[in-house]
This record gives sequence, C-alpha cells and structure tokens, in this order.
Amino acid sequence: MDFNDCICFQLGALSRKITRYYKEKVTSMGLTHGQFFLLVALYDEDGLLPSQLADKTALDRATITGLLDRMERDGWTERRPDQNDRRVLRIHITAKAMQVREVILSIFAETNGQFLESFSPDEWVLFQSFLKRLERVEHMGNRSSV
Repeated sequence: MDFNDCICFQLGALSRKITRYYKEKVTSMGLTHGQFFLLVALYDEDGLLPSQLADKTALDRATITGLLDRMERDGWTERRPDQNDRRVLRIHITAKAMQVREVILSIFAETNGQFLESFSPDEWVLFQSFLKRLERVEHMGNRSSV
C-alpha cells in the first residue's frame, strides 16, 4: 500500500488545511480555532452544559474545560448556574461575543462555503454518508464495516 493511500494521512492533511483557513481569519480576533468553533456552537445554542458542548463539537471534556477557562478569562463566555439546579453550570456567551456574532458567523459560512463549493448537492450528501460510515468504524472497535 502506498503512503498516500492511507486514509488517516489524507483526512489529517485535509483537516490541517481547513484548520489553517479558519486560523488565518480568527487569530486577529484573539481566538484560537477551537474557541472559534465553540462560539459558533454557542451561537447556535447558548446555555449548553460543558458535556453537551463537548458532544456538539466532538472534543473531549478535558479539552473543553481548558478552552472554556481561557474563553471565560478573555471575556467570551461565562459559566452560570442552571435555573433549575444551581449545582449545574451552563455556558453562556457574553456581550463581547455577541458584538462579533455576525463577523464570526460570516467567517464560518464563507470558509465552509469555499469547501462545499467543491461538491454538487448530491456529492455532498454522498460524502456525508461516507464520513458517517467512517465514524461508525471507531465505535465498532477492530471490526470493519467499510
């Protein structure tokens, strides 16, 4: 098998390329790539639990905690007690984050759109089905259904 046929190498290289596109646009705002996507997720649904945010962004909980600590320190998010259970902390965006909401969402839409333009609508549906199939392999251990 040729090295360039390695799916891990191909997907990793593509992921790094896409990450660079986003980084170029968000670093001037004082955000990392990960923080940018947490904001996008919170614009979509403010007040998530850290565990819900981890699931939504496909990041592990330790990573989420570190990102949220820095985002809270920098004024992007805040932890607030849940209205029904004060032991539970929910993550909310701040006024600072709301001021740049449209800019962040336009960067997200524009950059994502640049990559989606590579596909016809039918190809995009097919590509998503391939990605979901690959994702299921992880959950099956060593069994392969691909």
